[in-house]
Amino acid sequence: MRPHPKTLESELSADELGCLTGLLKTNHLSGDHLEIGTAAGGTLAVMMNCYDQLSRPHFVVIDTMTYFADQYDIIRRNLRLRGLDPDSVEFRVARSFDAFKEAERLSERFGFIFIDGAHGCRYVMQDLTWSRLLERGGFLCLHDYSEKTRGVIVAANRFLKKYPHYKKIALVGSLLVIQKTGDTSVPEVTWADHRYATMMSLSLQLRRSIEKRCAGMRMRTG
Repeated sequence: MRPHPKTLESELSADELGCLTGLLKTNHLSGDHLEIGTAAGGTLAVMMNCYDQLSRPHFVVIDTMTYFADQYDIIRRNLRLRGLDPDSVEFRVARSFDAFKEAERLSERFGFIFIDGAHGCRYVMQDLTWSRLLERGGFLCLHDYSEKTRGVIVAANRFLKKYPHYKKIALVGSLLVIQKTGDTSVPEVTWADHRYATMMSLSLQLRRSIEKRCAGMRMRTG
């Protein structure tokens, strides 16, 4: 378990937080802001505090609240400690893909999406489905785009290659920033993308298992 449930800090590095806050403060994004996977709410608090109370957009959080014990209560306490009203945030306790179906039915739109949920390739691809609801000109950020969490890289790279109306803007540490530059009649993230991500998840899982076994053998023979 990471230490953030106790420290209540963001899981982003200082450089990543600087990139994120600069993005929010300089682009004047007025649409609803969505966070998928909030841990202890540290990054959520930082994002909310990029705006003063009167100009702050509506924040929506999608999380199953099963990451650690009392997660929901800890998040609310964290926000209060940072001068924020937890009741101003719309918490949707659900799996990302299930919550997306309802949001799509209601034709919701977002000006900013931050993805930092489960890092398996198929889960990241499910989170990327929310891009369909991103406004043109809006930004989508993915955390943990690194070799340590290969599933994020595989899903994001396929997404960028397949959907050219999304452009990579920056990569700071493991924070990938993408902007939606246009609209399309073809829905982002199809069943083919989900099938690909599921197959790649199994492949990456097998690869990690083999690497662990090899590492164990080297330790025993070393």
